[in-house]
Amino acid sequence: MFSKCSITDPCAAHRDFCLWEITGRWVSTSGAPAVTIYRNTSRKGGSIRLRLTYNNPQVACDCTVYCLFGEHYIKLYERIGLAYDREREVLILSAFGEYVRTDESPSGCSRFRAK
Repeated sequence: MFSKCSITDPCAAHRDFCLWEITGRWVSTSGAPAVTIYRNTSRKGGSIRLRLTYNNPQVACDCTVYCLFGEHYIKLYERIGLAYDREREVLILSAFGEYVRTDESPSGCSRFRAK
């Protein structure tokens, strides 16, 4: 797997995750726009989308989350990488910083567990 201590890429340890794990609402710890990650069911097979919101209900961006060679990213004027730390429950966007899950948002893992 990835080394936790990488001088060239500090997010390398947090790139091994499934997209359904990060679905939900996220709030920035540094005042960046709020993030909602959801599954788009309007297309066959669905896709995971990320919505950046500056002021409710004004939406700044709604785009698809891509995965290429294990690297998750969105295209917003440039490539913005995503990383997820399961231990701390923190989502990291390369251009905006760290995000924590909101209380009203259920964890993405609980929706897909076998009953």
